[in-house]
Amino acid sequence: MKSKILIGALAFSAVTLLAGSAAQALNQTELTQVISAGTLSTDVVDASNNPVGAPAISLNTVSTSTSSQTTTATYGDNAQRVYVNNPGAALNNWNLTVAATSGNTATWVDGAKTFDFNDAAGGGATNGQLTLNPAAATVNLIGSSTNTGITKGASASFVQGTVDTITLMSADASSQDVWAGYLTGIGVSQKIPAGQAPGTYKLNLTQTVTGS
Repeated sequence: MKSKILIGALAFSAVTLLAGSAAQALNQTELTQVISAGTLSTDVVDASNNPVGAPAISLNTVSTSTSSQTTTATYGDNAQRVYVNNPGAALNNWNLTVAATSGNTATWVDGAKTFDFNDAAGGGATNGQLTLNPAAATVNLIGSSTNTGITKGASASFVQGTVDTITLMSADASSQDVWAGYLTGIGVSQKIPAGQAPGTYKLNLTQTVTGS
């Protein structure tokens, strides 16, 4: 946007010039200010909205069992907020998703011991499957952001080759072009196969936001 400022401009109802005098020229200065759109981004941030260096989720501890079982956790709390910032970058829509960092062939790993997070059989007695429930989450708004056009994702389970990413939150064209907020309370549940060996298993997830 351009702002035009006239410096030293005065209005006279009448002007008398003496012989040999000259009218003073007025200089006009134009100031230009460019404000460009920022970058659409996502992160895991703390209560001061600073990025968390190594975000982690710990599921409830269970004991090895001869039967399959389910363990649970919460993805996103006040200390680890699932954050999206859209500073005018995505004017039509954006979509926040999460997927296994190593792709759909990843597994829960503890050394040589593994079990699945996305078995197509649906997590039966010999299978493992991870489910995320963003519908249970709370959308927390920052500054003057509103809920208009913002939608939480539905509960979904990872299924290799079929459901490789899960939508956590999205915004449509009616949402604000400048928006910031975060999710807390995303439900997490993991089906553990019967007879799974004891260990401390890890699985890395990556959250991604895309828009246009």
